[in-house]
Amino acid sequence: MREYIVWVLKLVTILVVVLFLPVVLAALVAGGGGASTASGKNVVAVLELKGVIENSKDILEKLHKQANDPKIKGIVLAIDSPGGAVGPSQDIYGEVKRLKTKKPIVVSMGSVAASGGLYSALGASKVYAQPGTLTGSIGVILQIPNYQKIAEKVGIDMVTIKSGKFKDVGNSFRQMTDEERAFLEETIKDVYTDFVTAVVEGRGIPREKVVTFADGRIILGSQAKELKLIDDFGSTYDAARAVFEILGTPLAEGEEPTLYYPEDPFSEVKHLLRGAAQFLPELGAHQMELQYILR
Repeated sequence: MREYIVWVLKLVTILVVVLFLPVVLAALVAGGGGASTASGKNVVAVLELKGVIENSKDILEKLHKQANDPKIKGIVLAIDSPGGAVGPSQDIYGEVKRLKTKKPIVVSMGSVAASGGLYSALGASKVYAQPGTLTGSIGVILQIPNYQKIAEKVGIDMVTIKSGKFKDVGNSFRQMTDEERAFLEETIKDVYTDFVTAVVEGRGIPREKVVTFADGRIILGSQAKELKLIDDFGSTYDAARAVFEILGTPLAEGEEPTLYYPEDPFSEVKHLLRGAAQFLPELGAHQMELQYILR
């Protein structure tokens, strides 16, 4: 059964590639064979981080490319994400924190920038949001399905041979032991502590203050400003103007920044392929299900 599902998913992936290949080729022809380049003065690159954070590769590549482009004065990281996997969120946070020493990186939060979305923003030079933006949700969750009762009814017996007592922790075909639960709870506490530390260091809020609202609650942008999770209310343009304030060359009254949105003709295909591919490893080994989620 598992082999059949894997085969079907692979077939779907191939069909997606075939169906979208003409679209990609058309985009390449229309765009001159690649992404457009920035031009004009007061240019600020706007990089979008949208949806569930499952992978950091694409956004990190874009951050590095724009940080090293001499035509770009700074970067606005436009976040509209409810969160996602811990590792990629930490990747983005760390690189934003490092690259802002080369050029200002200002975050513009959209409708939601919660949990991993917030984590990704914490290393920025400044953070803007709207009063109605949903942010916060500082916490970590791990959910493991248990199929033991279903397996017993169907008559499936899962035989596990392992090299250590924690090698199959989270095995969905048996009950979790107290020792395993304690182990996972300690691991979650470590990740949570890292999250809180990022808030403390990134936003300059005392740890004793952070822990009072770092309980997983959603925080409105209006509350986030009071808590100093964001710097101010504003749009993407306001975030772009802040780039020049940080540089010490604020724009004159009536002068506008030039927003540059780097184009990637493969972005939609990458998103679809990633969505299809994410199911394949889960069918291979149960430990892939042990993914700590920031949400």
